Amino acid sequence: MHANIFSITYLVANMVSLIVLIAAISRAAVARVMLSMIFIGAGLFNGVMAIRDPNLFMAYGAMTPLRVYEQFIYGAFRNNITAIVISISICQLAAGIFIAATRTFMITGLTAAIIFLVAIAPLGAGSAFPSTLLLAAAAAILLFKETAFTVFPLWTNLSHLFSHKKNEV
Repeated sequence: MHANIFSITYLVANMVSLIVLIAAISRAAVARVMLSMIFIGAGLFNGVMAIRDPNLFMAYGAMTPLRVYEQFIYGAFRNNITAIVISISICQLAAGIFIAATRTFMITGLTAAIIFLVAIAPLGAGSAFPSTLLLAAAAAILLFKETAFTVFPLWTNLSHLFSHKKNEV
């Protein structure tokens, strides 16, 4: 990955993040699906790449503007890339699944998503900054809207979007 903020990948990541943020404001269930898919997809991609080409992740050291992140990447991370990235990918998968689950798990998944997204923001272009902060804001909005959801899983909530029945008071 190159640290080019004008690359198609970078622009698409930021556009998708903006769409998720707008959806979080207006269509929370849609935003949950999108955020869940982003985390599950990232978890799968990172897990596969950690096994196939772990040195790919060393590029992040050159992209971060923070010295502490650079030192970590060129230090402890370099010697444990596969283990660290697979651990991260498992957490990403769990967060994605939890975001789509019932209320308690959803809260945990959204909280984990916010922490993770803010933590990787200092990777700069490597994390498609500012997309990570846009997604963190979307997750925070969803977290605060959690009372609008029932204790049923996401797919039950989505079925209400497509039903033709009017809500009765």
